[in-house]
Amino acid sequence: MNDKPDTKPEAMPDNRTEHAKQRPLADRAKDEVSAWFGDPKAASRRQRDTAVGDHSGKGPESHLDPDARIVDEVGKRLSADAAIDASKIEVGSHDGAVTLTGEVTTSGARAHAEEVAHAVAGVSQVENRLLVA
Repeated sequence: MNDKPDTKPEAMPDNRTEHAKQRPLADRAKDEVSAWFGDPKAASRRQRDTAVGDHSGKGPESHLDPDARIVDEVGKRLSADAAIDASKIEVGSHDGAVTLTGEVTTSGARAHAEEVAHAVAGVSQVENRLLVA
């Protein structure tokens, strides 16, 4: 028989970890005033208080301009599509207008590449300059 106590932490009722719980209002107010008078520990606790909360669904900001994001996304979708050999396709974008240049093997692949580009968020129009080779 195991004499060790169960050390598994209990789940919080609201599914937050112990360090993510919000501190009582009186403690937060006390630290607010203490931070005004230069208490570095109180300022640190206030900073942690602002970080507490549900951050699910929040991702990093994109530092790409919209056209670079569109080119990247269209390229990824074309590469991932099994019906299109995207190895000879070049993608460009200016103000949301996508230009597809290069070669594909069939006219069906040409039309499908255009549909894939249209499906990307932010694309306003697609100029299909793909050649069937």
